[in-house]
Amino acid sequence: MSKVKVLFCSALLLSISPMSYSADPTKLSDQQGLITFTGALTSETCEIDGSRNITVELPKLSVDAFKVAGTEAGSRDFSISVKNCSATLKSIAAHFEAVGGSEKDTVTGNLKNTLQGGANIQVRLYKDQKQVKVGETSELFPLVGNAAKMTFAGGYYSTGAATPGAVEAKAIYTIAYP
Repeated sequence: MSKVKVLFCSALLLSISPMSYSADPTKLSDQQGLITFTGALTSETCEIDGSRNITVELPKLSVDAFKVAGTEAGSRDFSISVKNCSATLKSIAAHFEAVGGSEKDTVTGNLKNTLQGGANIQVRLYKDQKQVKVGETSELFPLVGNAAKMTFAGGYYSTGAATPGAVEAKAIYTIAYP
């Protein structure tokens, strides 16, 4: 790109008013809306008890078990244990996000398969046989003696007729405090 074009583009960007980036929320058009993000951080903590990294080996199942969308099978339990929680805490939860090349399916709330093959198969997270959607926080687990064992499950979920192949999905969990 020539120096003249770069200078022109730079001057054009500098001439755009800051107002176009920060509209007055009281003067929004019919094509605009306001999003407010809220949250909180706490000094309360727990310590993960044992290995922080967990591998859940799902059973090898036949594609015949997954002929139609919405089929769920092959779940395996896993636990996240915490200890040394702040004395003021009464309960905790886990928040899950897709990571390591895995993606969240925004329709199903599941983890997409990152490997070739195994088409139309995802991994769904559960607590007490109820789905925990990726990007959401689980229900609360009570603390007993400043510790807790949070038990979840992961299993196969079909979005259509499955094809043979390997399945892998990854999620990161973060301890969440109510």
